[in-house]
Amino acid sequence: MKGKYYIVQIIPEDSKEIKKYRVNTKWFTLLKIFLVVVVVAAGFIIYNAARIGHTLVNYEKIRTANAQLVKQNANYEELFSRIDSLWVLEERIQNILGTFIENDSNKINSLIDKNRFAHTPSEKINVDYEGINGWKPMEEKIRLEHIPNVIPVVGIVSKKFSEENDHLGTDFSAQPGDPVFASGSGIVEFAGSKDELGNTIVINHQNGYVTSYSHLKDIRTRKGRTVGKGEIIGTVGNTGNSSAPHLHYTITQNGKEMDPELFINY
Repeated sequence: MKGKYYIVQIIPEDSKEIKKYRVNTKWFTLLKIFLVVVVVAAGFIIYNAARIGHTLVNYEKIRTANAQLVKQNANYEELFSRIDSLWVLEERIQNILGTFIENDSNKINSLIDKNRFAHTPSEKINVDYEGINGWKPMEEKIRLEHIPNVIPVVGIVSKKFSEENDHLGTDFSAQPGDPVFASGSGIVEFAGSKDELGNTIVINHQNGYVTSYSHLKDIRTRKGRTVGKGEIIGTVGNTGNSSAPHLHYTITQNGKEMDPELFINY
């Protein structure tokens, strides 16, 4: 079967000679297919180029938003850290002033008035005013900071010091997770598990006094760290040989066991 043909005539403007070309219809079919393929390919390329451009724009927006979120997260972390520090500072102040469980504003104001002269005047930077005792050197204040006389936990004495019963410390009954405070400034000599005493912290106050805090739930300090009087060092727990949540607290002076209640300022 013979194929069909088209006759293409070309008539020049300045010549009478007419040029004729005989073209098979298959070529026109192929040309149509080629044009369709070109149009589809061009459309596909344009579509993908637009999508890639849109993706790049969104990526830049996401990258900028992510950078802002990272910055905001850092700001939040700093704010949370400051809040935690303020909470710890408030507890230390309340514990030292004896207002941890006091809600009477008149009593609190009275306690604050008693401690009003704890501020060091600028003209007496090396001394501290102590009421009727007159001006005391800063060295004396530092010495007092290292004496373990702050109550280590807000609780009830459940077992007293007794050499006869071989109970060489004081037990304070308290709620699990309640904060435990350093009774004086010093250096942490031990922070970890200690057999029947469970989680224990030992503080050397560098003046002959050594205090220990046992049966803790959490330890919030480490060996070798310097801690301040009233600083939170752990929480009340029930670890070791213990039948109920409590703090076992001991004081030794030059190696001799002392009754902790003789030192605590209630």
